Amino acid sequence: MPSARSVKTTTNPHGASAKALARARLNRVLGLRDCAPDTLDALVAAGYVRTLGKGELFLSRGEPFDMLALVVEGSIEVSMSRQDGHRHLISFLQPGDLAGLMSLVDGLGHMNDLRARHSTTVLLVPGDDIRRLRQMDPALGYAFERQLVFRSRLLYERLTADPSMALEVRLALLLHLLSNLYGRPEGSSVALDMKVSQTDLADWLGVSRQRINFVVQILQREGLISLSYSKVTIKDPAGLAARAKG
Repeated sequence: MPSARSVKTTTNPHGASAKALARARLNRVLGLRDCAPDTLDALVAAGYVRTLGKGELFLSRGEPFDMLALVVEGSIEVSMSRQDGHRHLISFLQPGDLAGLMSLVDGLGHMNDLRARHSTTVLLVPGDDIRRLRQMDPALGYAFERQLVFRSRLLYERLTADPSMALEVRLALLLHLLSNLYGRPEGSSVALDMKVSQTDLADWLGVSRQRINFVVQILQREGLISLSYSKVTIKDPAGLAARAKG
């Protein structure tokens, strides 16, 4: 069952338009886009819209969460707190990304903390409805397999950036990965379709902001990236890809 926090919804006066946007997002979600249109319609119909305020904690690590969440608008930070209380940033969920899939499959608590980075809208589909629709359309189960395999590949890519590598290589690898996931072409450059600060990058790679600032300057001097007011632009995508290989 969902946690007490997860069922305290904020009324969304634009729920119908949010559901229409959610339905459009599903047409582009890996795996789900291959399901029957009626299945996707039913997912949206069974779900409800929740609006999160900036900085609002959506879900805590270990909480039960028998739901599938689709980010419709906004952005959600995926993180966990280390023993020293410091944030370890794992990823950002952007529009069209899913949350809760592992808990939905294995019935265990959620793996990480989820917090809205700014005003964010999510569609929540209860687990019972997911299981019912999965029996009706086997493609839904295959969609979940595609999602889990994709996430595993991302995890393995992240694991290749071990702490023994030079920090500028680790940062180049991270930015190259993000550009493939969330990049938006701007001429010969690629802009990340999300705001990422130097503090975010530091917490992502588990280092101090001072060290990140130093290596950001290196990559900027090499003409590979620019970072200003949390906007990251890959100036030389091919060069950054080569840098990511060490």
